[in-house]
Amino acid sequence: MIKCPLMDKLFERVKALLLKPRKTWGVIKGEPAGVAELMVNYAAPLALIPVVARVINLALIGFQLPGGHVTRAPLLDALFGGVVSFIFHLAGLLAGIWVINWLAPYCESKPDLKGAAQIVLYSMTPVWILGVCAVSPILGLLQIFGLYGIYLAYLGLPVIIGTPPERVPWFTLLLFITSLAIGLVFNVVVDSAVYGPIIIRMMVY
Repeated sequence: MIKCPLMDKLFERVKALLLKPRKTWGVIKGEPAGVAELMVNYAAPLALIPVVARVINLALIGFQLPGGHVTRAPLLDALFGGVVSFIFHLAGLLAGIWVINWLAPYCESKPDLKGAAQIVLYSMTPVWILGVCAVSPILGLLQIFGLYGIYLAYLGLPVIIGTPPERVPWFTLLLFITSLAIGLVFNVVVDSAVYGPIIIRMMVY
């Protein structure tokens, strides 16, 4: 069996962050990886999980129309939608990192772009992992457990950018609202401009 050191490292980080978050944040703090490296080696591979799941859902599984006929999207349409949504998602992450870094002084925290990237990207871990549930509308309900990412951010803020204990709940709430707002805007754009037409064509044909 061929082993990939990068994927092994990624898997170990995900497992450690989900199972031992307090200890793992301490390890993360001392790591030299910058924003670009975190985006390429951590965020991008994991962000592909929900994208691939949605492509499978659209092109292979499809959905049942009222008359009982199962309709599926052409593979190229589904792949195009996946690529566009992936690019927009990464752009949304960068926007979130910038906003959190900008908000840091208002919550008596240290402005640090790398630290903001660590908070945003590592807190997204459960969302990406549960993104596999996008393969089926029924499994999609399980994605609510992605809210565990809020707890990860709560634990990481004081360790990574020195947020005072009394400010941690407020900064965590700001991070959640920011992520929700940015994600909503980008999702509306992608769904209306890309996935909307794909689904309409699926229903017509």
